[in-house]
Amino acid sequence: MKRFVKALCLTAMIMGVGTATQAQFRQSVYLNGNIPTGDFASSASANNGVPLTYTEIGKDASVGFGLGYRASYRFDVGVGQVAPFANIDFLWNTIGGGWSDKYSDAYYTTPTYFNIPLMAGVSYIYDELPWDDIAAYGEFGIGTDFLWITSEGGTNKTTNLNEEYSYKANFAFAWMIGAGAYFGQHVSAGLYYYGLGTHNIDYTESTLDEHALSATTLPRERRSVGSVMLRLGFHF
Repeated sequence: MKRFVKALCLTAMIMGVGTATQAQFRQSVYLNGNIPTGDFASSASANNGVPLTYTEIGKDASVGFGLGYRASYRFDVGVGQVAPFANIDFLWNTIGGGWSDKYSDAYYTTPTYFNIPLMAGVSYIYDELPWDDIAAYGEFGIGTDFLWITSEGGTNKTTNLNEEYSYKANFAFAWMIGAGAYFGQHVSAGLYYYGLGTHNIDYTESTLDEHALSATTLPRERRSVGSVMLRLGFHF
């Protein structure tokens, strides 16, 4: 987290320099398609069935999508432009690997994964290509990622108890690297890798019957999370 704060401070300083040199403020919105990597993509064991519980949660994420927002400054550096930025994304994945039918058959709600990375970084834009209105870019950013996993559960057919399995994950150091092209002033497309860190996941099992609610917190799990992403950007 200290590294992230330092990065934000550095970005603010660079933006201040950009303002002094008549930098151009830009806002961007993104559509993101992502393919999970790391533990996030590893197969959950079918032997355990549903619910996944703490032994398998955080695995088997499906191909997902998301939205992003960025604020940046651009300023000329002689050859091309440099654009320091602050960026936030909202990424969504559900359980893949055919788990949807298993949850439906068991009448259990399906867990869903949300990643919210917040990053600061810098982009270099090379606009001296031989093709009109096309510019290449590369960029790098660091920050933090928040992983949110929705609860799973339902009525156990054997015990007839209402069961809920809930999860709480911590923040983790995150980074991203990407490259692509601008097509005119307002549209871009790029390929990225998001390293979203290794998250600790706390797990609580709750059981409700007609008499009482009981809850048990079980050992913590760790999951590495990453995504290969295709980003379509719109810039204003």
